[in-house]
Amino acid sequence: AESEVTAQSVRAVTVQPGNTLWAISRERYGEGPMYVRIFEANRDRIRDPDLIYPGQVFTVPQAD
Repeated sequence: AESEVTAQSVRAVTVQPGNTLWAISRERYGEGPMYVRIFEANRDRIRDPDLIYPGQVFTVPQAD
């Protein structure tokens, strides 16, 4: 019996000075309001979506 394994690419972004979740979302998804996806995927690392810091590394979920 063979099992089929689907590889999902893991995308990450390292926050740079001046970055916002809105700007990262606009760059990755083409829409700023989709920042909520990044926030939800990284709740363990982001307490307040308005406060992110250079050097933080966030997972960026794939767009549907």
